[in-house]
Amino acid sequence: MKLRNLRYYLRESFISIIRNRLMSVASMVTVSCCIFVLTFSYVIVANVDYMLQGVEDEMMISVFLLDDVSDTRIPDIRARILAIEHVVDVYFISSEDAMAAFGARYTDNPDFFAGLTDTGIRILPRTFNVSVGNIIYQDQVRQALERHVGTDFEPVRSAQETVDVLIAINNAIRIASIVAILFLSSVSIIIIINTIKLTVTSRQSEINIMQYVGATAWFIRWPFIIEGMIIGFFGALFPALIGFISYGEVIRRLDEVPAFTGLFTFLSTHDVFVVLIPFALFLGVLIGSVGSVTSVRRHLHV
Repeated sequence: MKLRNLRYYLRESFISIIRNRLMSVASMVTVSCCIFVLTFSYVIVANVDYMLQGVEDEMMISVFLLDDVSDTRIPDIRARILAIEHVVDVYFISSEDAMAAFGARYTDNPDFFAGLTDTGIRILPRTFNVSVGNIIYQDQVRQALERHVGTDFEPVRSAQETVDVLIAINNAIRIASIVAILFLSSVSIIIIINTIKLTVTSRQSEINIMQYVGATAWFIRWPFIIEGMIIGFFGALFPALIGFISYGEVIRRLDEVPAFTGLFTFLSTHDVFVVLIPFALFLGVLIGSVGSVTSVRRHLHV
């Protein structure tokens, strides 16, 4: 493609957009709606994934040993836990270590905890904290551990309900977002097809003259295709920029809410939009390209 041809294509595309500005704006709005849904859903899904990773790093399955299990069996029990599929590490906490950690939280009454320790009675149970490779396998590992309940362990404790809720929310958002994006993409393509059709109809006489003087088929087609790409690009650009500007402000305000402070950790604006903006622009241009190419094939007979 020659540079002078590209300038001609761009000029003709912008003239056509202005000439059919009502349909062009309608096309951009529908593309913007599609990209807005994409932006909104990606922000939520990315942050939920990030939170799940944080939960995965901190959330372990706690296994309490029965009092009658001798200390000599601890290495063998740890090895058996490590042999369970998806278990990546096992941390043993003795009763004394658990007591020391518990006492460190309540330093205002050290004599009380010292008195309990001096009795020689095991107040807190010996514990194995089991680290799972992926949070989605927590329930599978918990079921494997529960086979030893009553023999070596007390009932196993895990936060599986919390994990299930987070995973269910994440999956629901993904499915709903995909359906909405597909629907809005289809609507956008249909409107762009009609926009390009209007352009083709309004320029039919000019197209016929260009054919008579020997213009190639692609020379005639390119302005219409680029027109759809421009509509898709600007339709995607505005919601992506609005999302970029507003995301940081929303996160800042949420961090000021006491209920969210320390409870939720959000991704930075850079981490979210370094992926989202290029993909949103690509999707917008793709929608515009599909709509314009489809319209050219249907209505431009060159």
